[in-house]
Amino acid sequence: MPLTPKITELLSKKYNPNVTIFGNYDSSKSASILDHDNGTTFIISENTLFSFKDQHRNHWMTLVQSFPSNGKEYTPKLGELYVANDGIKYNFTTKEEILEMAVKYFENHKHNIE
Repeated sequence: MPLTPKITELLSKKYNPNVTIFGNYDSSKSASILDHDNGTTFIISENTLFSFKDQHRNHWMTLVQSFPSNGKEYTPKLGELYVANDGIKYNFTTKEEILEMAVKYFENHKHNIE
């Protein structure tokens, strides 16, 4: 399935009260989902930056051009793990993998009306 329908489906579901969707993907191509209970987030920005953060503060992101690190410019590579000075881990991966992580996680938080 192409990304856009999967993103639209993920962002259009009804979730339990601990989950909030921010933004409007249809109009801005940017949105986020937050699990208030543990801080898990999925963020999509301009259809280019995808990010997923789990409850253990591990991050998965699409590739960025570069960013400053310890006074130098750091350019990540696909599949690489970067550990920041504060101990937060950033894994650089594909949009598809990040979207699958978000779908799998938030599927467990769908609001089931009986």
